[in-house]
Amino acid sequence: MASRRDFLNGMMLFGAASMTQTSLFANENSIKWDEEWDVLVVGSGFAGSAATCQAIEEGAKTLMIDKMPVLGGNSAINGGAIAVVNSSFQKDRGIKDSYELYVKDILKAGLGLNRMDLVEVIAKNGNSAYEWTLQKGVYYRNALGQFGGHSVPRTIWPEINSGGKITIPLQEFAMKNGATIRTRVILDDFVRDESGKIIGAKVRENYDFDFDTTKDEADNKSGTVKFYKIKGGIVMATGGFSYDVKFRQEIDPAITPELDCTNHYGATAYALKTMMRNNVKTVDLKWIQLGPWGSPDEKGFGIAPVFAIPAFSYGIMVDARTGKRFVNELADRKIRSDAILKMHKNPDGSITHPVVICDSVGAQGTTKANVYRGIHKNVIKVFDTLKELADFYNIPYEGLKQSVDNYTKYARNGKDEEFGKPFFKFKDVIPDLTKPPFYAWRALPKVHHTMGGVKIDTEARVYDNDDKPIEGLFAAGEAVGGPHGASRLGSCAIPDCLVFGRIAGKNAANLAKKG
Repeated sequence: MASRRDFLNGMMLFGAASMTQTSLFANENSIKWDEEWDVLVVGSGFAGSAATCQAIEEGAKTLMIDKMPVLGGNSAINGGAIAVVNSSFQKDRGIKDSYELYVKDILKAGLGLNRMDLVEVIAKNGNSAYEWTLQKGVYYRNALGQFGGHSVPRTIWPEINSGGKITIPLQEFAMKNGATIRTRVILDDFVRDESGKIIGAKVRENYDFDFDTTKDEADNKSGTVKFYKIKGGIVMATGGFSYDVKFRQEIDPAITPELDCTNHYGATAYALKTMMRNNVKTVDLKWIQLGPWGSPDEKGFGIAPVFAIPAFSYGIMVDARTGKRFVNELADRKIRSDAILKMHKNPDGSITHPVVICDSVGAQGTTKANVYRGIHKNVIKVFDTLKELADFYNIPYEGLKQSVDNYTKYARNGKDEEFGKPFFKFKDVIPDLTKPPFYAWRALPKVHHTMGGVKIDTEARVYDNDDKPIEGLFAAGEAVGGPHGASRLGSCAIPDCLVFGRIAGKNAANLAKKG
């Protein structure tokens, strides 16, 4: 069996070797163009929507396409959490923060493998990107939270914990101001001139996506072939490949097919492979992140990740076999996921899921609607006493009570003597696990984010395997590798997408102006 390194090297060689076989080289007059645009944006999530809005603001004739029948991709089912520095929410609450601390937190989560230049761009431009979304009609609720791995509270949310509350207003703004948006259009290849510059795209309209993890998406030949002439640039905002079970397992065999995924079904490697065939350089493909806040009691993203925000912040996670804590509940995602997977398998092969617990004060960290949804879906359980909770999950009561008593002492003293978890007050009340009712849910990591993707620079230009920028090709969001290193810090994806989406859209539009 080939090693992971051999596989990745082989994929790079595959991209370089097949470039002349699959790429379309032409001059402007050798192809019958069906349409002409200044900017083509591929993908309709945070990055694609931001790129489209920015390109429109630059005066470019802009088309955004998505292969799926609905818009938004993973962003539409994302929880909408966005971490930025020096927001009005931090200032109103007297939270001291800095770009340097933000960068430090991202680097720690990424095990120091991050591209520093890209991280700094995100840190310094995140708040302005958030304020830019306000101008586009996005509304945020008056709340501030601290995700695992962050040194201070800096995470905010739209009015409802949904990324769609960000993408939809952006898309509405774009269409109102002249953008064209189409679904069921898949990009199959780039058209390049003799110099290698991107001058167009080969697509299929009326594409019918077929979700089947046993098949290769390349075998789906549905749709009608069209050629779009692109005067400026193409922005690849095509997301990651977490739901491409075959591709992700070839990269990391430990991520087995039975591990559930939080992504939408269209999160495949098709666009990435298209770019690799065109000699695009990839980085960090081996780093695939699991979300520690998934639940075995629901499929996909679900409600558990939303309720996990207050539960991990103001509560504890215990081994159901002992009632004991086993990790800092606000450690970064990789640390928590690794800890869960290390402890949850029993000697006989069965699995015991850890249980996350918070009290009534902690539950106020999310909306009542989210709590009700979790209860209605039988993911979140509510108990009047710890004894009832322990009995329900078959947790040794004395072990659980000792963990709760210890945590209560730590919270009141402001120091976690076991795992170093940071404490902060909620509405001037210390969440110390003493105020019933108690809320609980079972945790299981799920495949969530792919850190690897194509190489870009701070101008969002895509690079080839000779480490040279490809003229006319830009990328942003999860399609890009580098910013997040080994593991993305929670709530940093949206600022990444918005910041580099705007940069990509602007630079793609500027190429059209030069042309």
